[in-house]
Amino acid sequence: MARLVTHYPWEQLAGQIVPEVLQAPKTGGDPNGGWPTVHEHVVGYLVRSVVGTPWANHLALLAAVLAARQRDVQTVKLAVQTLHARFKALFSALGLQTMEEWEPGRYLPPYMQGDLLPKDGPSVRQAFLGRYNSATRQVWGWLETLPSEERARYQPFTLPVINPLLMEALSKEKELEQLQRQFRKAETEAVVPHFAMLRAEAHFRYNKLIRLRQVYREAVAQVHPDHSNLPLDLSYEEGNPPQERYHVRLWDRRCFVKAHAEQYHPDTYRRAVNGVKQFGEERNKVFLELLNVERLNGDGSALPEGFWFTELLTCGLLEERAREGNEQEVAARQNWLRQWGYAEEDAKGLAAPFSTKGTGLLSWSDGTHHDDGSNGYFMARAQRRTQGVLIPVESLCAAATFGLLALDLLTTTGMRMNELMQLRLSPDCLIRLIDDPPPGASDRSPRIRYLLRLLPKGERTETLHNYGIGKESVRLIEQTAHLLSEHYQLQGGDLLPQVAFDPTHTRSHRFKPAPYLFQYAYQHVNDTAITACIRFLMHGMIFQTSSGRAVVLKAHLLRHAFATYAVHVEGLPVDLVAKWLQQKSLEVTKYYSEMPEYMQIEQHASFVARLATQLNIREAILRSPEAIQQQAQAARKRVGTLVPVCGGDCTLVAYCPNQFDCIHCPAKSPDPDKRSQVEEKQRWAKERLGYYEQEGLVLEAEKMKQLLRACELELREMDLIIAYRKDESRYALIQIQPRTRHP
Repeated sequence: MARLVTHYPWEQLAGQIVPEVLQAPKTGGDPNGGWPTVHEHVVGYLVRSVVGTPWANHLALLAAVLAARQRDVQTVKLAVQTLHARFKALFSALGLQTMEEWEPGRYLPPYMQGDLLPKDGPSVRQAFLGRYNSATRQVWGWLETLPSEERARYQPFTLPVINPLLMEALSKEKELEQLQRQFRKAETEAVVPHFAMLRAEAHFRYNKLIRLRQVYREAVAQVHPDHSNLPLDLSYEEGNPPQERYHVRLWDRRCFVKAHAEQYHPDTYRRAVNGVKQFGEERNKVFLELLNVERLNGDGSALPEGFWFTELLTCGLLEERAREGNEQEVAARQNWLRQWGYAEEDAKGLAAPFSTKGTGLLSWSDGTHHDDGSNGYFMARAQRRTQGVLIPVESLCAAATFGLLALDLLTTTGMRMNELMQLRLSPDCLIRLIDDPPPGASDRSPRIRYLLRLLPKGERTETLHNYGIGKESVRLIEQTAHLLSEHYQLQGGDLLPQVAFDPTHTRSHRFKPAPYLFQYAYQHVNDTAITACIRFLMHGMIFQTSSGRAVVLKAHLLRHAFATYAVHVEGLPVDLVAKWLQQKSLEVTKYYSEMPEYMQIEQHASFVARLATQLNIREAILRSPEAIQQQAQAARKRVGTLVPVCGGDCTLVAYCPNQFDCIHCPAKSPDPDKRSQVEEKQRWAKERLGYYEQEGLVLEAEKMKQLLRACELELREMDLIIAYRKDESRYALIQIQPRTRHP
């Protein structure tokens, strides 16, 4: 979809900003030239929002000075936006009319103490104070470089400075920074134990959704051209061996309305029968309903796993629909989102954590929700009339594809979201390197490596930086490209469309239209939509801080988790991780990778446990052959080895990533002789599940469901161990058939 782009040159402010500011010396407006001018994004904001206010000339001069000092476009724009927004609120609250009335020494103390504009949070207040102080210092520094007569000419357009002693008394920067660090580290601690599981779980879910798409497409191919065999019921099985049977049904609009005639208006029913208006041929598309999921084995009390996203669809929480409906419906959705941690209690506005901004991802919509011909409008109302789940298969598969690729790259490279958005299918971005084998290597085949070349945050030049990726990431990139080829119906040799970088992004001015991999429906998939895709793919995985607060996945949180995992689990040096993260300051990387508190506790507990068992281990070593002695000595240096746990023995060689939740842990060797321990854990989880559901504790109930599934998997694994042990002892009787004699 084409976007109208308006350019805002500095000269466009003529007649709206005083000539002195527009032609200020040593700025982009200097008639003698030679200075960087203000970027059109900043000028556009001045034109649209600031012009006509008492502080317009002051902020225009600030923008000119910062641009001349080669500050980043986003830095300049944030300074102007922050000051404009707070001036607007403060002047209104104080009844001020001119900048001559503005006295920072008089008005800033009550504002910073919360007496003025009490709804502003501490971070908002500190941001205004910090940017105001920085702006005044920058402009007054510029003013001091001018001759005295020019200095007097421009002083009326400079903001009054804050007394340094007052600034020191008012600033809460260090306290807020410490609180933010504690908040971030608490979230990181919640994610790191599951960090190695994230990609695996994402792959399992993606594969499951792709199998549904395969079933859907094969079923659609069986639909008669006139749809006369609809509705069409079918089922398929999941698991290896099959564990669940999924029952689905294909509909089109007409047959759905006919089957639910009593729930539709007679006029709607007649239009469906006659195939007119919203039921015309071009809109009578086939769609899928998931009817139910049944278990194929087990004791019958185990819950079917099904799909992780069905509640999101039945509650109308995907795309923008979390904000739609009557007051009670919206309140119920927002309350549900808060329970899952998707909405803050004091957040401004309504939360829509799965919004993809109209890209067609996570949505039925091919038009507005209020157009009764659009899929979004029809399906939202059809969902209310059925007990099953209506699934937009193709849209969810596309979202899962983007979510899987994003999660893989964020958790294997630690890159930022804006770097992820730059990924494009072009020779200057995706690089394949072929190296000679190392000297003396027995395998003489070439070594192939892959790099992404991207522009990191803070890079002021156009120099691209390297981000190493593995073959799995390359496979996911190819997989995403294949999805887009289908989406755009490209033929062999066709290139992906060139789309504009998300124009709302703060760094969009740095990037030209390109065949970006994160695109859909001819739009660049922005950071909000990518985050929504990740959240959709990983919904139901529970992350909680030690205080019980739910944690929601975000790109920056994954970046912190990546650094922590790399340093404290993989044991990589901080300076290497800093290079991966494209961070110039080792102190910042040390903060990112600071050891979580629970790791410190676990390491101490493991040390105490090793001391307690040291005598027994030493005694075993004395009675062991030399090879076993060496193995035991090595095991003593590890954290988890030789430790008996619920249902088996731990084989871990590092700190426990699972917080000692040992059921079906990949680092545990299950022992069928300890089956009763797992069965007891299963019984306890069933009791807890009933209690939590009765109390309406959503997250705790979901954790118990996951534990029950883990118990079931581990018991099944124990059954397999028993079976193959029995098979090892079975003696095969061979019967020799007598040879037939030929004449």
